[in-house]
Amino acid sequence: MEATEHRSCAYGLRHQTRCLAAIKSNDGKSRFIIGTQELLKPNEIHLLTFDEDMFEISATTFSHPHEIWDISASKEDPDLFFTCHRQVIDGKKSQSTASLWRMKQGHKGEEYFDLERMHQHQSRGELELVLTLDVGDGTTKKVIWQDSTEVISVEDSRICIWDIDIKQGTAKRTGSIAIPDPNFKFSSAVMNPHAQEVVAVYGRSIQGWNLSSLKPTFTIQDSQSALIRCLDYNPNKPFQIATGGDDGKVRIWDVRETTTGPIMTIQDHTHWVWSVAYNKFHDQLVLTSSSDCQVNLQSIVSISTGADYKYGDDDRNEDDHSQGEEEDLAEIGQQDAPTDGLVHAFDQHEDSVYQVAWSSVDPWIFMSLSYDGRAVMNQVPSEEKFKIIMN
Repeated sequence: MEATEHRSCAYGLRHQTRCLAAIKSNDGKSRFIIGTQELLKPNEIHLLTFDEDMFEISATTFSHPHEIWDISASKEDPDLFFTCHRQVIDGKKSQSTASLWRMKQGHKGEEYFDLERMHQHQSRGELELVLTLDVGDGTTKKVIWQDSTEVISVEDSRICIWDIDIKQGTAKRTGSIAIPDPNFKFSSAVMNPHAQEVVAVYGRSIQGWNLSSLKPTFTIQDSQSALIRCLDYNPNKPFQIATGGDDGKVRIWDVRETTTGPIMTIQDHTHWVWSVAYNKFHDQLVLTSSSDCQVNLQSIVSISTGADYKYGDDDRNEDDHSQGEEEDLAEIGQQDAPTDGLVHAFDQHEDSVYQVAWSSVDPWIFMSLSYDGRAVMNQVPSEEKFKIIMN
């Protein structure tokens, strides 16, 4: 672990990594899980807990049987998560599926000395296999939690809806959606937090489907010249999604306007964009990460719910402030109001940054993960934080 002038913590793994997720916390501490990706070596799950008072990361490690390509934490139970993992059968065929696991944490901690992390408390736990999705010959690349009894799996050529029974350890497929264009594969998908809808990207196109009827809700066909790698749905503002692609650009879309193009395009990366994530508390803040080894914190306040507020207006109670005081406060508010643009570029990685994730409990904390096994905990710069709080 290391601390920098930006108040960040770094945690190093001895494995290659690709996937990261924030998990629910019952004690107010930010927690994240990371899955390792080694083809012919034992793999691990690392549960990281950030102690803001001590400003350090503690870890619990679990053995996992196969290389992990994606990880998805339960919204309700902090001990449950899905992994999409791949294994080689008979030294030839590669098979990919998804399994639900329960973390059973150990009670004994081990203190050891590591040149990268200095003294660090770490404990080991065990994983209990709860169930596995029977996807046949499919290649499962992502699982999305709808609720505690329904999940959605994303395969190369289809999206499946599953009813799961955690107590019984069973999963039943209740519906599926075929990819509209067989020339491409699904690359990612996300749930609409405002409706019963799943939104997926394939090739250069974006499409939504109603989960009840399994019929399309919108389509943005050939939206750009480069392949789309990732997307996220604005948690606070309906109809708005963000996508990132191979041209290094991040685009913000209003899915009601399928022919007019993106409502905003951000061009601060120089290579493929692998991850994009809205802040769930302040949707004007968007994280992006790329193969250019950089993590960018963007402000899109003009098209966020933050745009609904009038910075420095004069609707304050005249009984509380004199006219002169109101003018002074209005001037300060206008000067310090958040604006669109790059808030900060974090260059603490030396390899492709495949994933970024916001804390589930703290709106100002986030983690990024690069392929070389480096996880970095960062905070929104205090100046930007102050602007948001004051306005």
